[in-house]
Amino acid sequence: MERLLTALVAVAATVWLGSNAFAQRAERSAEPAPSTQRANVSDADLQTFASIYEDLQQAVSKHEAQLAAAQTEQEAAGVRASFQEESVATVSKHGWTTDRYNSVVAAITADPALTEKALALIDD
Repeated sequence: MERLLTALVAVAATVWLGSNAFAQRAERSAEPAPSTQRANVSDADLQTFASIYEDLQQAVSKHEAQLAAAQTEQEAAGVRASFQEESVATVSKHGWTTDRYNSVVAAITADPALTEKALALIDD
């Protein structure tokens, strides 16, 4: 379970960083920014999260191989930028903003019951 939490935080951080890099191109959302309060996460939210997470993990695998093959720091920076852009697009494809994704990640990591539910959905 700790490995999942670490992965969630890493993917969320990448998505957050990517959202900042592409914020000027993205439309403003009606959703509020994530807060320090626990988010209300429904079963449907968890299902959407699991789908996004699985897609992001595929992108991580693809980009890790590209990063390992990079010959220069400039190539590596290009791979990281590509991953960030793909991460933001993946979240958007599922109808969520990066703020919503990060809010759900925060709620999952803060609540062991939500963590267990998320794990079960991801393992299916």
